[in-house]
Amino acid sequence: MGQKHFAGAAVSTPLTPDLGINHRQLVAHTTDLLARGIDLLTLFGTTGEGASFTVSERQAAIAACHSAGIPSSQLGNGIFALTADDAGNQARAAFDGGCGHVLMAPPSYYKGIDDDGLYAWFSAAIEAIGPNPADVVLYHIPSFTQAPLSVELVKRLAAAFPGVVVGVKDSSGDWPHTERLIKERGDLNIFVGHEGQLERGMRAGAAGAISGTGNVLPEVIQAIVHQQASVANLPILIDTLLAYPIIAAVKALIAHRQSDPSWRAVRAPLTAVTADDGQTLGRRLDALF
Repeated sequence: MGQKHFAGAAVSTPLTPDLGINHRQLVAHTTDLLARGIDLLTLFGTTGEGASFTVSERQAAIAACHSAGIPSSQLGNGIFALTADDAGNQARAAFDGGCGHVLMAPPSYYKGIDDDGLYAWFSAAIEAIGPNPADVVLYHIPSFTQAPLSVELVKRLAAAFPGVVVGVKDSSGDWPHTERLIKERGDLNIFVGHEGQLERGMRAGAAGAISGTGNVLPEVIQAIVHQQASVANLPILIDTLLAYPIIAAVKALIAHRQSDPSWRAVRAPLTAVTADDGQTLGRRLDALF
């Protein structure tokens, strides 16, 4: 991946009426995002409901995007697993299918895991990928996993797996933690996952974002990351979104902007925002952007 700037999108996953993945719509959405300034696509992260899809479903969607001409250097996949072997196998399947990076979350069942336990798990997962792995980005999202990735753990893994562990996506919203990751990043790419902090992160030396709002505002994310633009309304929009279930709220914004209510569908156990809330979110988006 190397060190440069990336305007990334955490791609939402469109669904068919029977809640399968709509490959045609996914390919149209991802190619549109690339045309509008996004340069890094991560499928099946948090915004993409990655934990709700089987490995075979994710492989089929990756294959559809790769077959549509999206290069490996711009395509990635989220990894959510409880066992290290499962995480490694998911990553290998993604790399073999046409992804150049994976976003690897820690296991989320056991709580209160210390750095030594997480180091052992991530090490085993990376070893399980097999020979010649592509880029692994560690995923710090303690609000979902309840397994925080300390700066010390990140640096330890980067030292153990140079050229493989290439970055961290920090979606904690904890600015002191993000700032320290950026200051002590070495050769790592630090991606700001809380878009309300993206401008501050870029000024501090972040690599960019892997952004849920990139699904609806790709030009804004591109401008902040690549042109050092100041966009005062983005943190306001993020605060609005955080008042709702965030995954469903982002899908409601896509549905609004594309005038396509099918985008509102999510897989259980998630539920879609109500039609009224979707309209409220759409009006807020239009007022701000």
